[in-house]
Amino acid sequence: MSQQRAIAFRAREQAILNAAEYLLLELGDESITIEMIAERVGIAKGTIYKHFQSKDELILQLLIAYESELAVTMLEAAKSDDIAQIIQAYFSFRLSAPEKHLLFERLENKLAATRRTLRPYFARLYFIRKSYLRQMLPFVTRHLAEQNSVMTARDYLSAGWALVQGTAAILHSSFYQRYLGDREGLLAALLEALQGLGSQPQAKS
Repeated sequence: MSQQRAIAFRAREQAILNAAEYLLLELGDESITIEMIAERVGIAKGTIYKHFQSKDELILQLLIAYESELAVTMLEAAKSDDIAQIIQAYFSFRLSAPEKHLLFERLENKLAATRRTLRPYFARLYFIRKSYLRQMLPFVTRHLAEQNSVMTARDYLSAGWALVQGTAAILHSSFYQRYLGDREGLLAALLEALQGLGSQPQAKS
């Protein structure tokens, strides 16, 4: 394959991924088909199979791209050597599009439970996720030591994940958006809460 054809191939593949993501967010995974993705891109259905063997593989490639983008974000944040900036980078990325985060989480769990043939893709997905968690670990360990905390780094990271999950659900809630919605205030409060995790309570005088 010539360089020009390779560039065109990659551009078409990205267009397919973009179309799939748009349709997933608009309609959900149960509703979209390969035909719908092909129609949105303006190509034949068979052309998609030159890039992806199935809709499930296409979806997993979306998840891999999403986690890869987060890994790059976390690598950049780690250069600050500041746990607050690292936490904020993670929160900002996951919660910039809460509906996307929740959808991708659901799709990952669904495919992991039902599609053994996708194991190589899950291995890649988990490798990427473990890579940025390993980057975060020294900063979390140092932060907890500075707080004289008995909390483990694993529990701290788990708490952060739980906060992201809950916050994404809140931000995606029509009730919250209509009656309570102060997105920036909520994110600031959660960031403060996560930074304070593991700190020892002040003794009463």
